[in-house]
Amino acid sequence: MSKRILYLGLDPTSYQAQGQVTHWPIIRIVPRPLKDLALQRILCAFNTYSHIIISSKSTVNILADDLARLGISLHNWSAKTTIAVGQVTAKHLTACGIQPTLVAQEETAEGVIAALKQLPLKQAHVFWPHSARARSVIKDFLITQQIRHTTCVLYDPVPHTPDHLPNLEHFDEIVFTSPSTVDAFLGIFGQLPTSLTLTPIGPITARYLEEQRTIQVS
Repeated sequence: MSKRILYLGLDPTSYQAQGQVTHWPIIRIVPRPLKDLALQRILCAFNTYSHIIISSKSTVNILADDLARLGISLHNWSAKTTIAVGQVTAKHLTACGIQPTLVAQEETAEGVIAALKQLPLKQAHVFWPHSARARSVIKDFLITQQIRHTTCVLYDPVPHTPDHLPNLEHFDEIVFTSPSTVDAFLGIFGQLPTSLTLTPIGPITARYLEEQRTIQVS
């Protein structure tokens, strides 16, 4: 009998082969409104950026949509140096017609920094659109190295409780795809189950999940 898996992230496609997957997304992505004049100003300057850091596939969709609404062609983006965080984001970029120049081997901010260190950035203007939950590691690096850059919050991951609550006893494993999914799960159920396998995707989620487990047992 295959494992019964409860998948809490946005896209379970890459996990389907692991068992019998039930998709129960408990966050949703809310783009920042383009009517925000600060965001509009940053995006309208898109043609001046030389390097684009893309740290999630949600960023790909939202940025491409915002640029289209502002009349900025994706052809302008394809001519730039694009750094993708991991293979999933890279594939999503390629599907949108953007070929990433570099793919961070580690799907973390530290992986992005390792990729950036491979590039000549003295004359660069790096653009990093990101989630409101993103750590400041990339920005801190750019500041420390005195690399010209522009950053902006492009979207917010917010808790989303589907109408039907699953019976956790019907599952063997729960997959958490981000710290936001951990927080949303705790907001719904109050605590992490101890009788199930809890699987984090990525080292940052793993660290955050372990922190919450430690708090729960202390």
